[in-house]
Amino acid sequence: MKNDLKLIQLERLYAILNRVYKEVPFYRSLFNRYNLDPEEFSDLTELKKYPFTTREDLQKNYPYQMFAVPLREVVRIQASSGTTGEPIVVGYTKNDLTLLAELNAKALQSMGITKDDVLQITFHHGLFASAFGIQSGAELIGASVIPINLEDPRKQLKIMQDYRTTTMVCTPSYAIWLSEVLLQTDINPHALMLKRFILCGEPFTEKQKEHLQSLFKVKVYDLYAVMEIFGPGVAFECREQKGLHFQEEHFYVEILHPETLEPVNPGELGEIVITTLTKEAFPLIRYRTGDLTIPLKETCPCGSPYLLTTHIVGRKDDLVMLRGIKFHPSQIELLLEAVTGEKLPFQILLYREEGIEKVLLLVALSENLFTDSFSAQENLKKNLEERLYLEFNLPIKVKFVEEGSFEKKNGKILRIIDKR
Repeated sequence: MKNDLKLIQLERLYAILNRVYKEVPFYRSLFNRYNLDPEEFSDLTELKKYPFTTREDLQKNYPYQMFAVPLREVVRIQASSGTTGEPIVVGYTKNDLTLLAELNAKALQSMGITKDDVLQITFHHGLFASAFGIQSGAELIGASVIPINLEDPRKQLKIMQDYRTTTMVCTPSYAIWLSEVLLQTDINPHALMLKRFILCGEPFTEKQKEHLQSLFKVKVYDLYAVMEIFGPGVAFECREQKGLHFQEEHFYVEILHPETLEPVNPGELGEIVITTLTKEAFPLIRYRTGDLTIPLKETCPCGSPYLLTTHIVGRKDDLVMLRGIKFHPSQIELLLEAVTGEKLPFQILLYREEGIEKVLLLVALSENLFTDSFSAQENLKKNLEERLYLEFNLPIKVKFVEEGSFEKKNGKILRIIDKR
């Protein structure tokens, strides 16, 4: 079956490379610059000769220059927020929308969703694709959909209770907020009809997943979305909960080293690079998503031939490189949780001292961990520093601070302060 998949990918890669060369001036110019003739493409390994597409490329070609079909064939237009530079505008043909529904239906069915389920979707039905994609997939299955994007978690909980919701679709951070508010109400989580959370739009930790599963007595599934590619449904977690399955008959996926851009081995951190194989209006070649994951060597017990990876670890933009060693803030977050049992605010300070690169981890202790005992805090500090060294092979000093002392941007704590 894997060989059949590779044959499908080869045929579709040949077709899409030739189509973008013909229909998208950006790609025609780019391929000519690299002396690449798509007609000569004959092996999957040859894709590495083709240059990457970046977010900046899409912004420079705002709004419609990356479309591969006439605007009259585009039936939906969606876009990023454009907080940094021009928005990225994505078009969908009628066939694209049909495929979007099919991709999400397959993902939802792999999580156990049937026509008997009731989905409560909290995403905004605006310029972003997630709400539309998940809703269309659920409706294709025949499930009931409650498209409700109210901010107030108490109202969401009431709807969950009154409408007998079986599946809650939201971001991880909203799910945690919902769980915190639930504990302030008289609602018994075990009396709800809820069977599962589907989390989309942000990375989340194993501890957060376990918290939700324990409190609500449900399963928590991951749905990977890339707005520029196809929104939700690019990859999904099945009922086995062993990681993300990429829908490879529609996406050619490479996991590349963030610096060398060479393929990584199973178990190594890499950036997700995607080539669309079946998108009509907005095809992309070797698009650098900036998302980081780890490919897994083992196959899923479900028997899927698809590429299996861990959940999204974080963003390449946040990757720390120090003395030839790379690590991500989410790895620090996991270690802090493992040692303290809590999710603590922190900030990574990078600096130079006498020409040597150094790192200081600033951590704000919770009320549960704060103590007047100097020796207790020193023991915790020493324990953290030892665990950090074992994990990253770097001497990382820890300093306990008040949360208000963190540098912030737009009200959010900056994870990394680089003063090198």
